[in-house]
Amino acid sequence: MEVNRLYGSFFDFADVLKPYRSNSEVLKDLFSFLDMCFTLVSGAKGFGGDEFPSRDETGLALGLSVSATDLGELLLAGRRDEQSSGLSEEAAEQIENAYFHIESRRQRGLKNDFISRFDVVCMKFGLSNLERFSLLLALSVEYDRKYEAVYTYLHNNSADYYPTKWLAVKLYQYMYGESEGYVGLFDGSSPLCRFLGDNTQKRRDRSESAQRLTISGRVAAYILGRNDTDSSLKEYCRVYPGFDKEEYVPVRQDDVRFVKQIFVEKAFKTGIHFAFNLYGPTGIGRKYTANMAADGLGLRLLDTDLYKLITFGYDDIRKSIDMIYTESVLLGAIPCFTVDCSLTESDGEGGTRRSPLADKVRRTAEYISTVFGFFFWMTPEKDDTFVGMDITFMSIELPMLTANERRLFWDRYLPGHTENGAFSNQYILTPASIRKAAQAAADISAAEGRDMDRDVITRSVRQQSVNQLGNYATKINAVFTWDDLVVSDDQKRKMKMICDQVKYRSVVNEDWGFRKKSPYGRGLCALFYGSPGTGKTMAVQVMANELGLDLYRIDLSQLSSKYIGETQKNISALFSKARNINAMLFFDEADSMFAKRTEVKDTNDRYANADTAFLLQKLEDYEGITILATNYVNNIDDAFKRRIKFFINFVFPTPDVRLMLWQKILPEAALRGEQIDFEFFAERFELSGSNIKEILTNAAYLAAAEGRGICNSHIIEAVKLNFSKYGKILTDSDFGYLGI
Repeated sequence: MEVNRLYGSFFDFADVLKPYRSNSEVLKDLFSFLDMCFTLVSGAKGFGGDEFPSRDETGLALGLSVSATDLGELLLAGRRDEQSSGLSEEAAEQIENAYFHIESRRQRGLKNDFISRFDVVCMKFGLSNLERFSLLLALSVEYDRKYEAVYTYLHNNSADYYPTKWLAVKLYQYMYGESEGYVGLFDGSSPLCRFLGDNTQKRRDRSESAQRLTISGRVAAYILGRNDTDSSLKEYCRVYPGFDKEEYVPVRQDDVRFVKQIFVEKAFKTGIHFAFNLYGPTGIGRKYTANMAADGLGLRLLDTDLYKLITFGYDDIRKSIDMIYTESVLLGAIPCFTVDCSLTESDGEGGTRRSPLADKVRRTAEYISTVFGFFFWMTPEKDDTFVGMDITFMSIELPMLTANERRLFWDRYLPGHTENGAFSNQYILTPASIRKAAQAAADISAAEGRDMDRDVITRSVRQQSVNQLGNYATKINAVFTWDDLVVSDDQKRKMKMICDQVKYRSVVNEDWGFRKKSPYGRGLCALFYGSPGTGKTMAVQVMANELGLDLYRIDLSQLSSKYIGETQKNISALFSKARNINAMLFFDEADSMFAKRTEVKDTNDRYANADTAFLLQKLEDYEGITILATNYVNNIDDAFKRRIKFFINFVFPTPDVRLMLWQKILPEAALRGEQIDFEFFAERFELSGSNIKEILTNAAYLAAAEGRGICNSHIIEAVKLNFSKYGKILTDSDFGYLGI
């Protein structure tokens, strides 16, 4: 084959005016161009002067054992005669014709809105001409195995059936007369090596120039027409799909617009590295918001679980982050890193400090900030990881959804259910928790063969609740109902008013606009006060049961600390954890924490008053439901009283109420040895509900021990026992006719 006919042997000149319409057309021409290059190189190695092997004979010697005669000199390096180095004018003209052919079709394809995946990769990763040529070499062995034989021949080594960095540079230098940028190829800093190459192929027994020039399977698959996510990333990465219109719930629209605006302004600015911190509790919709913004821009979201990633060694972390960068570019996805783990630990002296995990997160974040121009950083709380780094950082909080927004999710997952409005008011749930609750309700109703009624959904909601308060609180099983509670009508009316403020807060706050008039202090706080045993704790349980809320009794001993400042940290941690859980907080013996501030006489008084003031501030900021109970209402600081919406006084029951207590507390199944004179006991003895319960329980044990039913005599003995606890001794005469 003569040199001046080389272009016509590999290309059809009639196609030069046709635009590229598919990746396969582009790849066919690119590898035809590569075959031309190899043909010229073959001739340069002494195969017949101006005559070149035919196209069909190029690279067919797979497994070739090359003789010393055939390969007396190394490729190109043995061409010591400067006049014969490089392409002849005729050969260069043929290469120029081929380049023009490909470029003409490429430009025409662009006018028809077509760009090949090979060009996409080259542009997105900013490859130089040498790197483009090297990428083509690396791709060739994935495209057609015939090239393995070509590289075996060119390397003079049957084991070297992949191109090497040295070969790429020498070939490019021979074809184009220059090789600028080869240093990045040799030291691995080139984006071709760092992001597109298969670094697992590196051999320690070879110099950098002798390393294989390989392409990762993910990149090769993308260029060749497949677009599956790298399987090695699936353990800790997830690609969020675009939104299905049927699944779309229109919430947080202002946040979505803001995120889109920031992305457009910051993501494409050269030299800017921008981290966007969306924070809020798990399930609040951080990734949902980011994904909506990405979808609105025609992009996808690539989320990485950083907790899993940082379990690797640091070198592997860096390689994984480079792979994530490659994946985000190929997918056209916005990278996102989720850090849902605690970054603090106890310092052993009542304080906290950054954990070793936090140090590893920060070190990883430093590398992330150098790789990505824009990325999301998802955390439960506002994060300071990037403080001090050379990166622009912005944080916005995603608050809990309003009741009306929660209603949209209830309607999405329980379409048509008549109680959705009530659920959205009563349950402060994240979107993820609503979805899980709806699924759990469906499972429960299917397993029990019953309709998905209010009781089923209440049970499913409670299954989603997790004690996030840790040692600060104990969960109380609220089993009592209104029928169990015996209080005055006025007390019950006020309690039901509290429940109504929870049930209808969306109507008043959102529909009627009262939320805008109350920028803070939108929580609901009530104080139950009165003598011990008058039903305060039971009343709290009744309300929690009525509202379907979990009830947590705050452990005040865990809040208070002898270390200066530690009490405030504990208070802050408590309300931060409680802010977004579906629960009612119960401060029993509240006067110990909410006591009046005193005159400052020493340092202890100063810090005690500071703790009280801090608690006052947090209570006002808290938007949930808080119930305080105390036996000594006069000890409560007046500043707290202003923040408390309801005061309910639990007094000793009247005789009529006591009679109801005696009758209700004794179970119907309890065996009675005779008719109990409840009227007598109710009239004669001023007892609280807890006292009556204790007396009846003790009487039951006395009767059971005697092997008979409960009699008046058993109750008399139990009453005497109860009064003796308080230093009062009763005689038989105190029991009238029953004591005879």
